[in-house]
Amino acid sequence: MGPITKQSVQKLFLAVPFALIAAGCGGEMDGQGMTEDAQPESAAEPSAAESIASTEQAVTLGGTYWWGTASNGDTTTTIGTSTNRTCFMTSLFGNLKPATAGNWSSAGVYNYAGNWVAFVNHSNSKALATGIQCLNTATNRTSEVTWRQGTAAKLLGAVTADRRCFLTRVEASTNAFINGDSEVKVWNDGLNWYLGGDLTGPGGGRALCVDVPTGMGGWLWGSGEGGGFTENLAYNAGGVACLLSGVGGRFTTNSYTDGVSIDYNSGTRYWEMTVMNGKRGYANCVK
Repeated sequence: MGPITKQSVQKLFLAVPFALIAAGCGGEMDGQGMTEDAQPESAAEPSAAESIASTEQAVTLGGTYWWGTASNGDTTTTIGTSTNRTCFMTSLFGNLKPATAGNWSSAGVYNYAGNWVAFVNHSNSKALATGIQCLNTATNRTSEVTWRQGTAAKLLGAVTADRRCFLTRVEASTNAFINGDSEVKVWNDGLNWYLGGDLTGPGGGRALCVDVPTGMGGWLWGSGEGGGFTENLAYNAGGVACLLSGVGGRFTTNSYTDGVSIDYNSGTRYWEMTVMNGKRGYANCVK
């Protein structure tokens, strides 16, 4: 199995009990295990002046981040401006299962007060982490959409030549993401983009879209229990990025390496996906 963490990733780690990493950044906030409805909503789509930009032939990366903690509460770090810049999930690790029925756990990124904010929110004292990739574009960025178990798939927008949609958050309450059947994902049917899934308990996800000129393909990789593997996604001939369009499986392990992750291997110039212990990931790559 290939390495899970690649050299290109900028790690931002919040210090946790027992000093997993001493030099953390960011701060712990009130509202441990808060309901998801109490968390900040992503800001609306950018202004016309911000959105209308010349279409480039390749995407440029706007920062790669990792954020995780076992400390309870809503822990956040600001990762830069949302002006001409859009951020999506690339990984999810650890334990989404709330310690108390009715509480929520979540991880991802949101747009607040002109900046992107990476976060994890839980109350189970277990490891939970997310990876984030930002792109230097906000062209025709849509508002964030939320899907919850028990509701119909949510419309993200019509399919256009350049529109690409990806996950921004994964959320779980009681009995969500506790078995291999659970998943949340983004897809299109040739006419429209949707966010939806199937969970065994309350939970869901959030997603938004932005224009990127070229799609470079989609992948689904899944691992059996008791191990994992790393497989190639798209080759980076220049200006390629790969992002999470879905995750599935059992996220109940107290581990920062047990999950789904998209990383860039500069030694081979391939984007890669690592999946562990009964989990699966959906990836799409763009240029």
